[in-house]
Amino acid sequence: MKRTAIIVLAVLAIITAGCKKYEQPELGARKVDILSVGKYQFKDLNKNGRLDVYEDWRQPMEKRIADLVSQMTLEEKVGLMFHPNIAVTESGIVKYDLTDEEKEALRRAEEERYAGPIGPGGQNAGAMAMGQMRRAATAKSYIEEKNFRCILNNGVAAPEKFANWSNQMQEIAEASRLGIPIVFSSDPRHSAKLGGHVSGTQYFSHITNGEGQVGITAGGDPEMMRRFGEIMAAEYRAVGLHMFLGPQIDVITEPRWSRNMGCFSESAELTAEMTAALIEGAQGENVGPGKILVHLKHWPGSGPHLGGSGRWLVYPGGNQEYHYLPWRKGIEKGALAAMGYYSGTFSDSLNVNYSYHMSTEVLYGELGFKGAICTDWGVVGNGPLKPSLQGKTTRKDNMEMIINAGVDQMGSETTPELVVELVNEGRVTEERIDLAASRILQWHFILGLFENPYVDPAKAAQVLQSAENEAFGLECQRVSNVLLTNSGILPAKEGIKVFVDGIAPEVAAKYGTVVDKPAQADLIIYRTTSSPDRRGGGGFGGGQASSEVDIDFPAEKLAKVKAYVATGKPVVADINPTGSSLVITPELKAPPQAMILSFDPTDVAVMDVVFGRHNPKSKLPFEIPSSMDAVRAQKEDMPYDSKDPSFPFGFGLSY
Repeated sequence: MKRTAIIVLAVLAIITAGCKKYEQPELGARKVDILSVGKYQFKDLNKNGRLDVYEDWRQPMEKRIADLVSQMTLEEKVGLMFHPNIAVTESGIVKYDLTDEEKEALRRAEEERYAGPIGPGGQNAGAMAMGQMRRAATAKSYIEEKNFRCILNNGVAAPEKFANWSNQMQEIAEASRLGIPIVFSSDPRHSAKLGGHVSGTQYFSHITNGEGQVGITAGGDPEMMRRFGEIMAAEYRAVGLHMFLGPQIDVITEPRWSRNMGCFSESAELTAEMTAALIEGAQGENVGPGKILVHLKHWPGSGPHLGGSGRWLVYPGGNQEYHYLPWRKGIEKGALAAMGYYSGTFSDSLNVNYSYHMSTEVLYGELGFKGAICTDWGVVGNGPLKPSLQGKTTRKDNMEMIINAGVDQMGSETTPELVVELVNEGRVTEERIDLAASRILQWHFILGLFENPYVDPAKAAQVLQSAENEAFGLECQRVSNVLLTNSGILPAKEGIKVFVDGIAPEVAAKYGTVVDKPAQADLIIYRTTSSPDRRGGGGFGGGQASSEVDIDFPAEKLAKVKAYVATGKPVVADINPTGSSLVITPELKAPPQAMILSFDPTDVAVMDVVFGRHNPKSKLPFEIPSSMDAVRAQKEDMPYDSKDPSFPFGFGLSY
């Protein structure tokens, strides 16, 4: 080829590169002007009449973030580091400001707060009570004055009202100096019935159990988990939610921990596989409009708590890396948010959020995490667990330790002025604040919120609880049942006489004739929960390591099972673990003619299994110990190490 031709081709290549074609995104602008540059349009978010780099959706995200951070005040950057709560109400009305009377009441309450050293269980352990925090939560205070741009919304409202509320909040944010939109997060919302973090009328599709995905995991189908993620994303985005505070990827190696039923499995490999599937459904390949971000929890894997107490993480089997497997997979799949738990770590006697080793050296350094770390809710108020520091630090001290450990955001906190003071006092550098702000702003940009944070209220009403989603949800609830024993009485024949305890009679009537007394029945169905007595046990980070956490099946419920068996009628015992796993002793295992372990599905899903409308094929995602002695003897960080389990991992019968 001649030299002249080569030069011409090179010039053409340069021209072609300079004329790169872009796909114009849909812009949603209610409080700012639209700028036209050539054939493209952009939002004038900072209202200066010209196109800034952070407003230019054609620019790489890293450049947009750097430009925006350079324009932000210290107060605006610090505001990003807080993740407080504001809940939509059934009315769907945005509370913009407090009345004079409400302001005076809050002022008096603030004067009564204890502001000195704090620590676990201390007078100020939770700092501002949740009720007080919610009373102070207004759009004016949180968006305009405190510059919060990440908000947990666990409220409920009809889809159209919910979407309108989200839009109104985004309008207030768009009208602010730099027009930074809000990332709205939420705890799990797709339970068969609402409770816990989100309570009230269920407007989202009825898909999974409680807070976690253990029921779908029992079904063993990653495609089902992936589809769940897709539905969650579609329904969250329809009402203006952008981040799922989950999944809970802790590995169930300590059966006594009270949050096991929010997890996936005792197998780190299975947990990693299902985590990947959920992320693929929820985030897709590129996140963007129509998808949501996951917020993996609880770093560093909170399954192996000492004695199940919820206080200290221990690794007596030297198996810490095993608990990192789901984290490695989640990071590989593009997770950009991680939540640190309340737990103390063995390496430096500090809670994980206070530990530079766990947050910076391990999560960012060893595992290669690229996103932002947020504390669990209330971690700042709990203070450091290190014995030499307990009760000797102030709230500001705790924030200093957490930020300098490498944690970027504080859940539930509402006092950004303390962090501003830390910077002004030289205890936290502004470079560290810039890093945190840059990590967090990834969420806003990758979700496409700078271009359009608004949703269509009319469409929201069509997306939530669609017939297709509800049908899928029922199938998920059906697979959330594992058949443990069956002497041949199941599947039951429809139309027989049934006595039910714990099943709604109106539901049972669709399968057979409901009778009032066990003696009149052809089949007795007893549905109950494990409800273990957690004397001093660990809830959300509480409890002492020395306290006994008992997960034996309650004696009074065992007595009821035996009483039903004593009638001479065949008995189906359906047991729903609540929080922890449970012990099924030979004494409990033997009496009923059939036993089902169910993960919080509806009565309909349970009855479908009992009467054969669904052939149970699900398998236990964790082993079930045969005694508390076996539980005490096992190691908190090791899977499948319970001696002579009543039912091993992967067990499950079919018809």
